[in-house]
Amino acid sequence: MERYEPSDALLAWLYVQQGVDAVRVAMSERVEAVAGCSLLEHEAMYRIGMNGRLPMSELSELLAVSPSGVTRLVERLVRRGWVERSQPPENRRVVYAALTEEGRRVVTATTGPTYRAAVAEEFAGTLTDRDLADLKRIGRKLLEAHGKWDAQRFAPN
Repeated sequence: MERYEPSDALLAWLYVQQGVDAVRVAMSERVEAVAGCSLLEHEAMYRIGMNGRLPMSELSELLAVSPSGVTRLVERLVRRGWVERSQPPENRRVVYAALTEEGRRVVTATTGPTYRAAVAEEFAGTLTDRDLADLKRIGRKLLEAHGKWDAQRFAPN
């Protein structure tokens, strides 16, 4: 088998990808233990809660999950009584997801003490303020380059 020297770009990509995966696993364990839902389910509810309600297509894009995957995810949350779906009568092609009162309670109860602590410890805990500023700048740059930056979506007031 032929060996090759990976480029700095390839190594940076692999380190970031594997680093995010490692942080996700650690955060998942913490969120699941407290909230009784997966990190992805919690993130979906958090995103919905930030916006009041979200079209399923937008939620799919925000979570980087296929439309069918987000449908299955939201269905699990509906069965738990945490999310409800609705369709406006004037446009039956759009389906919205919104938190129920119980869903808001779950997100509120886990976001502060669990989710934010997991982000602070599992992600930011090993980084300097400069590292975080660089990651924000780099993340935004990548989102903008791929037409995915939306200030309201990623940096709400």
